[in-house]
Amino acid sequence: MAEDQYLHEIVTPTEPLSAWIYLHHEKGVTYIAPHWHQGIELSFTIAGSIDDFVINEHHYRTQSGTILVVNSQVVHSVRSVLKVADEAISIIYPYDYVNRLYPEIQNEVIDLNQPAKFNRFQKEIYIEVQTTLFKIYKSLQSQNKFSNLKLETLADQTLQLLLEYFTKPKTEYDIIYGTKEFEVAGIQAITKYISEHYANKIKLVDIATQVNLSKEYLAKFFKNHMELTIGSYINNVRAQKAYYDLLGGKYNLTEIAVKNGFSSIRAMN
Repeated sequence: MAEDQYLHEIVTPTEPLSAWIYLHHEKGVTYIAPHWHQGIELSFTIAGSIDDFVINEHHYRTQSGTILVVNSQVVHSVRSVLKVADEAISIIYPYDYVNRLYPEIQNEVIDLNQPAKFNRFQKEIYIEVQTTLFKIYKSLQSQNKFSNLKLETLADQTLQLLLEYFTKPKTEYDIIYGTKEFEVAGIQAITKYISEHYANKIKLVDIATQVNLSKEYLAKFFKNHMELTIGSYINNVRAQKAYYDLLGGKYNLTEIAVKNGFSSIRAMN
């Protein structure tokens, strides 16, 4: 997966489709640092499981058939040990695309992550969404000249079902997934600053100035909400960036370390 599609606010659709669609079938330890984007993200576990998918401080362990939705501007992360047979689909709908088709999304959230609370009708629709997503999976596996037409249609059908049957007004909540809105905004501002400046030396005071908090409160606030220190988070972002540079094979280790904000190869290791 292209890391800039995850760590930045702007999501680039999979050409020529309207949404970004990706089939995960990697193996090994996967860690996607906490991040957010404007788009609406959907994760569908085909086989196996995702050990820890964190959405605004709520931890989910998925299994085959699990669907998770990350609403616009919600901080989320993934940590999992993926086995050979594990597979999952990610779809990110650009916010402008959703808003153009369904302007009501500005005042609503998609509430899909707790199926135990569904009414009988929603449970039936959930199965329909699972079926549609599985069709997307099959289309990704067997590409032909009609694949883009199928993927576009199925992705839109999935979005329509989510918006028609699983949305709730934002006004019903003082809290979005357990976190107050101003706290979510604070986390978003911090992670955005780090994602834009990870290659440089970042001081705690620089971040504190950007979000109008004291250094002391900033450190405590971040640790409470993200379950790791700001220093660890910065290193995780840098390590994730360095990982993709290593895969690319364009730079030597010293260049990768410097390019991604590490003081040395030893620090990167």
